Amino acid sequence: MAARQILKVSARAFVSPVVGGSSGGSAAKSSGGGNPVTIFSPSPSTKLTPESRSRLAQTCTWESVVVEPCQEDSTVSRFSFFMPSGEEVSFCAHAAIGACSFIANKTSVISADGNLPMNSDDDEQEVVTFIAAQERYNKYNAFVRGKETELFMDIEHYESECDNNGSSLSLFLKEIGLNEDDINNDAKATTFLNSSVARPKTLIPVKSADRLHAATAPTNATTKFQQMCESIDSTGLYLYDSSSTTNIECRQFPKSSGYAEDPATGIAAGALVASLHCRSMNSNDGGGDGNRVQSTTILQGTAMGRPSKIKVKIDHYIPTSSSTSDSSHRGTVKISYTGLVAFDHVSYLDESELS
Repeated sequence: MAARQILKVSARAFVSPVVGGSSGGSAAKSSGGGNPVTIFSPSPSTKLTPESRSRLAQTCTWESVVVEPCQEDSTVSRFSFFMPSGEEVSFCAHAAIGACSFIANKTSVISADGNLPMNSDDDEQEVVTFIAAQERYNKYNAFVRGKETELFMDIEHYESECDNNGSSLSLFLKEIGLNEDDINNDAKATTFLNSSVARPKTLIPVKSADRLHAATAPTNATTKFQQMCESIDSTGLYLYDSSSTTNIECRQFPKSSGYAEDPATGIAAGALVASLHCRSMNSNDGGGDGNRVQSTTILQGTAMGRPSKIKVKIDHYIPTSSSTSDSSHRGTVKISYTGLVAFDHVSYLDESELS
């Protein structure tokens, strides 16, 4: 019998706790909401190579994270984030949320084969500290309360106007079944704008939730649409209902993730809220305080039948000095993401299965 060397956990992060007018465990659990992530946890005696981590990722149809101990500090975990293609990426918010919840609930997840009730009312709080494998000198902390996880980050915020290069806004809108009449002209400052707190997402403010959900996913997501996104240095379109300010419906069409639409996108939600916060600080309505806390709920996945909920909070925003050499750098942000995690299944792999 093969040794149980690598634990494989199927989970979903940023699950909406309310489905069909009811709240609580079974409804949210069975809804299929949230963004799927596969969590790999090798046994202490299993030493993975970069190649074997990549092969693990390629067994998945969505993003994955490999959770290992940090060699320099046994109290810290090391997270390696991957796309389904096997490409390692610097960070993935929903994968980090899922992995932190798994670490705090590991014993219960394994014993229940992942079939745990959704519960965010746990009074006990556990702190999980980790580093991202490609950012070895940045430590991140998360508070885990039951199945709810809050991830804290100090990040850099960048913005840049999209360069047309033959890929104008109207061409992008046509690709997703919309036109320029669907765009909110009062939100021009965030129209066709690349915003990034990890990887650049192109913001598009839509007039209403109805028009937002009328958009259709690109039919050539892995060819034509990918090339269009690359022409403007974007990793995907992030559409949002600009008629709301606190509970914002959003949709993300990624450049090349192996699927046409994403049910929950943490880094895109963070980029959107950071850009809106930046605009608020620069307005003339008294909102120009970088210390002002802004809490925004991002609702995503509705059009896919996979409702997701991301709570984004900006605790502090320090604008970039006007003397900086990087004109795209807007500021440094203290930000947190909060979401519920559902665990669906647990299995085991032997490292020999990857060869």
